[in-house]
Amino acid sequence: MKEKLFQEKYEEIEVPKEDVNEAIRKGIRKVNEDSEPKKKVSPTRKLIISTAAALTFLSSSFIVPSVSHVMADVPLVGQIYTGFNDLVGRNLASQQLITKLNETASHGGIDVTVTSAYYDGGVIGVTFDVTGDVNPNQRGKLTGLYEIFNGEKIISDSRELVHMEQTDNGFMGQIQLYYPGEKLPDDTTFPLEFLKIGGKEGVWKFDVPIKQLPNETINVDKESSNEQANVMVHFDSIIAGKASTAIDYTTTFPDESENDQVQLEVYDDYGERVNISMDGIDLEKIKENNQVIVKGRSIIPQELKGRTDYIKIYPKVALQTEDKFVKLNQKTPVKISSPRQDHTINLENITTKDNKVVIDFQINEGKEKDEKLHFYKDIARNEVTLVKESEKEIYKKPIDHSIKVLNEDDLQFSSTFDLSSLGEFNSNDYVIRISLSNLSANIPVELDPVKFELKE
Repeated sequence: MKEKLFQEKYEEIEVPKEDVNEAIRKGIRKVNEDSEPKKKVSPTRKLIISTAAALTFLSSSFIVPSVSHVMADVPLVGQIYTGFNDLVGRNLASQQLITKLNETASHGGIDVTVTSAYYDGGVIGVTFDVTGDVNPNQRGKLTGLYEIFNGEKIISDSRELVHMEQTDNGFMGQIQLYYPGEKLPDDTTFPLEFLKIGGKEGVWKFDVPIKQLPNETINVDKESSNEQANVMVHFDSIIAGKASTAIDYTTTFPDESENDQVQLEVYDDYGERVNISMDGIDLEKIKENNQVIVKGRSIIPQELKGRTDYIKIYPKVALQTEDKFVKLNQKTPVKISSPRQDHTINLENITTKDNKVVIDFQINEGKEKDEKLHFYKDIARNEVTLVKESEKEIYKKPIDHSIKVLNEDDLQFSSTFDLSSLGEFNSNDYVIRISLSNLSANIPVELDPVKFELKE
């Protein structure tokens, strides 16, 4: 049945040859550009807002632009969303489910025009054009600073940079965000304002209309927990959109561990891993009865129902851990361990001599836990450091030190700290900081998997 469905869908696809050729040319240009030196860009961060607040900011009372209709030029729009690697937008464009817009705001000789939008399940996408007196950088690139939801402080990352691509007429850009509430009216708008275009400050403000596409909410009632970590994940529902799938769940953490982070791995009925484009979106967070209860969401950028009979979800939780501090004259061995997880760093020997401090230690009792040696070398270099006790809560550049692998199989290392640049050294003024945070972030607690049927 599935093979027949895939074949039918494949045969229905109309391939615009010129668009494909242009996409190939753009890919070649992108490879050439990526080979040039460039600054590291921080990864996309998540948007956090409570459900109640989201419904306050998003309401149908906003003014809807007069020009709004279903997109007719599907190949062009599909190419735009493909160029920005928006899988949801590309799939919706192929189904002619993108809404075309033509709303322009002008300031200081620069015009910004919102050209299309979609709202599918929990995902919102917008495209826009920029023309006029802009100042691209030396590589011909243009960036802008935009603000959503009126920049309310209760929303995490309500201001973000957007990178635009050059066109024959100017520049085009794309914004994808994940609706940070559980539900909003089917027909509404969200406030979007550009604050800076290519270094020029101004006001380009919009109320972007978004219409929720037809979707199905599948109520589920399964949970998975870990007694040692004191964590429980309850799966509430699956929102099956036209080109996306949202998994909603409720997680319970201990009160002192509100920064624990849920991660999901999803597999289809063939055992193939399913891509999650955004994991661990916090919709709401409350504290009660010495617990933190977080309503979360993860987004899969494709429609799953009808493509797989079921999905299997493997929940993982990266645990919040507090740094520990050990004095240089403390008797060894000293074992630092996570109370909620089997991560340890054992200080086997501490030596202070000739303006040097040498620390011999072992990570996780020599158990590699499916990570490579270079990962543990990074842990050894960055998570066992020498700091001034009066500044132990302040994260400064660590004292220069070198790492030596004492025993690769047993994950034993030695760190030598050079004290010559510190002037007169008093061992009572310094402590060893041991952090298990990166171990937990990269090797999270694994909960039992849960399985959900998606058959018609």
